[in-house]
Amino acid sequence: MARSDTMISSSAWAKLRQLQPRLQRLAILYGGLFLLMSFVLTWLTPGLAYGAKGVVGGDFLAFYTAGDMALQGQALDAYDFEAFDAALQTRVANEHLGMMWQYPPLMFFVVSALALLPYKLSLWVWLTATAGAFIWALNRILVSEAPEAASRRMTMLLILTSPLALMVVTSGQISLFTAALLMTAVYRPGQHWLVAGVAAGLLTLKPQLGVLIPFAFVATGAWRAFGAAAITALVLHTASVVAFGPETIAAFFNAVLRLQSDVAGSGTHTPPVNMTTLFGQLRYWQVPSGVAMAFHLGLAVFVLISVTWLWRKHRGDEARALYLAALVGAGAILVTPYAYAYEMAALAPAAIWLAFRSGRYAGLAIGVLSAGWLLLTVRAYVPLDLLIQMPFLVSLETFLLLLFADRKAPNPKAATV
Repeated sequence: MARSDTMISSSAWAKLRQLQPRLQRLAILYGGLFLLMSFVLTWLTPGLAYGAKGVVGGDFLAFYTAGDMALQGQALDAYDFEAFDAALQTRVANEHLGMMWQYPPLMFFVVSALALLPYKLSLWVWLTATAGAFIWALNRILVSEAPEAASRRMTMLLILTSPLALMVVTSGQISLFTAALLMTAVYRPGQHWLVAGVAAGLLTLKPQLGVLIPFAFVATGAWRAFGAAAITALVLHTASVVAFGPETIAAFFNAVLRLQSDVAGSGTHTPPVNMTTLFGQLRYWQVPSGVAMAFHLGLAVFVLISVTWLWRKHRGDEARALYLAALVGAGAILVTPYAYAYEMAALAPAAIWLAFRSGRYAGLAIGVLSAGWLLLTVRAYVPLDLLIQMPFLVSLETFLLLLFADRKAPNPKAATV
């Protein structure tokens, strides 16, 4: 009987594998149509408002508004909630916006350029440019890790049309760019120390995503990358202080404290819905903030120790370069208490490793990837998040699967996507 069950299971798995190319093409078609529809709706929508609460470009409104304020010599006012909200309201009269500006002054260099263009054109220039950086970083990894050109193209298309990328498009966020910087910083930092260090320094645009990078650099002895990151960050932030005034630094830190207070408190402007973190999940369950933060810090310490230990364990092992990058990407959106689903673009290296390098667990890995794609896609139409938020579930299971695969498959071989 057991043998019969095994044969049935093997047969079902074989049929599923045969369907895989069709499912992949269907996923790409769905994602492509979604992108096309988003582009068309941007231009067909009169003004910038979608109904009562929606905004064309989502969070891009905050980037564009901050850039315009900087061009008008009002960069400091962007950190004042009332002044920033008033500026937002001049573009979209919506009392539910609740957006805050808590990026370092360095970001003004980026968003000021965006504000030189009309809003909708600027939005798609923004999305195209950040996607270009993401594609470059992905291709840099795929050229080294994927043996066949056809597999590389398929993987690239699957990631670009997956929820990991589509969530960024709908939110108008910077996450494709920050994911590109994160991938570049932690993929072979010893060998490519300059590009890794510059990328890590640039990632201080959104410093909470780079918490694990210095630990990884120290664990693997990537001292030149560490130094390049420090110099890059110092030069760029000094330039921003010169350009926008030293008072913007103090205003930035005050804005961060205000953000932390809101995250840990009422969550009025930072609701725990759609987060990738344990803190967000527990707050979603109405767990008191102090208790939620304590549990979150416990998980964050576990992630930090795991990443540091594995980077030290595989120090100098070039065959593990993608695996180590995947660990940092998956861990980055778990260690910070404040991370939303659009940050899941950082999981791209994990998706590549699980598909190509997870050895005899490749079948399980591809199954998990497919399930994650399905859950993140269907949740837009079905209330799957009532019990547990899918972004947190997918992020956590990805990190745990990476830990499991390292323990069980120490000598992975390439697999075909």
